[in-house]
Amino acid sequence: MKVSLKEIQAIDVHAHPYLANMEPYTPEEFVRKLSLSIIPNQVPEHYKRVKKQPFPGSNMWVQILIQRLAKYFSCETTLEAVVNERNARATDFRKYTRELFSDAKLTGVIADFGYPQPPLSKEDYTDLCGARIWEIHRIEPVMVKLSKECQKFADFREKYRTNLAKALKQDGVVGLKSIIAYRSGLEISKKDEKLAADEYKEFKENSREKAKNFRDYCLHVAMEECTKSNKVMHIHTGIGDGEVVLPKASPSFLIDMLRDEKYVNTKVHLVHGGYPWIEEAAFIVSILPNVYMDLSLQNPFSGHGVKRIISQVFEFAPFDKVMYGSDAFTVPEMNWLGVHLFKECFENVLNSWIKADYMDSETAHIIGEMVLFRNFENVYQNHLREDKI
Repeated sequence: MKVSLKEIQAIDVHAHPYLANMEPYTPEEFVRKLSLSIIPNQVPEHYKRVKKQPFPGSNMWVQILIQRLAKYFSCETTLEAVVNERNARATDFRKYTRELFSDAKLTGVIADFGYPQPPLSKEDYTDLCGARIWEIHRIEPVMVKLSKECQKFADFREKYRTNLAKALKQDGVVGLKSIIAYRSGLEISKKDEKLAADEYKEFKENSREKAKNFRDYCLHVAMEECTKSNKVMHIHTGIGDGEVVLPKASPSFLIDMLRDEKYVNTKVHLVHGGYPWIEEAAFIVSILPNVYMDLSLQNPFSGHGVKRIISQVFEFAPFDKVMYGSDAFTVPEMNWLGVHLFKECFENVLNSWIKADYMDSETAHIIGEMVLFRNFENVYQNHLREDKI
């Protein structure tokens, strides 16, 4: 008996809010919204493109999205036809977004309101998509804001810890997040207040400076506050924006910090599962009891690679340590395809395990539920409101 995940709800443990586009998108604008690149595509002035030829700069994930949206819209499988249809439907953006979430059975999102800046309204995004929204509090915007307000490191230190502690007490905030991988990398040194103080002026003058000891100090404080409040520390791992410190983005660089005795009870969520270093992330979550990973960004942006990645992650990762995610960040089509592509690929993997007699269909179905929403409930159970999912 084959397993189907189609009717299972999904909780997306990492995505970003967005606003409705005020004007219809051109095909070029839509493709750019779908890109992870922070550098605009440069199309030669006399570039010639024939019908059905992928738009310059688009890759496999964009191709899959166009193909799946064309089927959903019952329109021609061209970028132009799909964009025209989505523009027509998106004139009522709230209705369109809610329809996409409903079709994907996407019932909840842990949203990172640290991007875009300035932060969008949680209430507005909740109303837009119709799903339950939980929030993580990103530490870097706090660091920047307080460095502008505080002349001395001692003042910054006090206000920074107070800000994090207060945020973690807010309703619906499930943890903190750091993007230190974009600034100084994931090789985290021991907490050293003196070295952090020495670099404070450097950070204050330019918040994009490496200032590694200062950034490492701020991450340690965030870890400590999550430990005290029994909430979850999200750490960006692996690739992402073009700014990432790629040589130091593997989650393996976190291992010394994660093994520290004072963090043995700290729940840590490896955002993006370290992609492309997924084996490292899978191994880490297999040996450290309170460390978890999601499959966001690699899903859906690796396109057809999602099937390979799911299979590869479970070569080491326990079934209860992996959660569904998308990293959707500009348009609801990202949220929508994230769920559909993940389910499609996961079904293929699960059914191959059944065929190989590794498990029966009931066990495979339960594993699908675990990754799509049950693991979220278990990891974040202390932070769910009384109106349980």
